[in-house]
Amino acid sequence: MEEILAYRQALLSALLEVVDELAKTVTAIPTQAWYISSSPDSHTPHFTLAHLRELEAQVFARNLQRIQAEDGPGLPLFDDEAWMARHYQPHEAVQNILNELARMRKQEVSWLRDLPAASWSLTGRHPRVGVRTLQWWVELQLDTSRQHVRQITSSLASAT
Repeated sequence: MEEILAYRQALLSALLEVVDELAKTVTAIPTQAWYISSSPDSHTPHFTLAHLRELEAQVFARNLQRIQAEDGPGLPLFDDEAWMARHYQPHEAVQNILNELARMRKQEVSWLRDLPAASWSLTGRHPRVGVRTLQWWVELQLDTSRQHVRQITSSLASAT
């Protein structure tokens, strides 16, 4: 039991570290580089950061809360492309996006740290991935965050 508790604490710490890494990137990279796409078929780093924030708000935070609050809830599909097409604000300041993501992530990690150990095994049913535990969703959240950070840093490296 101690090993799983330590694993979960490390998982939560890693969720916060992703935001710290993004904060360092934001301060190190010139503003104009955030709006340059590395190829015609890729998004700008600005778009990718905004997308990460929206996944946090629209998918991960909501799904985790529903899994904890409801008995085996059905979790909705999220059409991120349609959402971003309607809500993306290309002129929003990068720092504002980062600040909002950091605020949500800190609040969420605090909430997760306070959950009883049994809550991590609660499940939700998703039409695409099936029945998954709260812990699985947190692991997916971390993996998705890391993928977005890699995309951002790779795009920014080629733009500078």
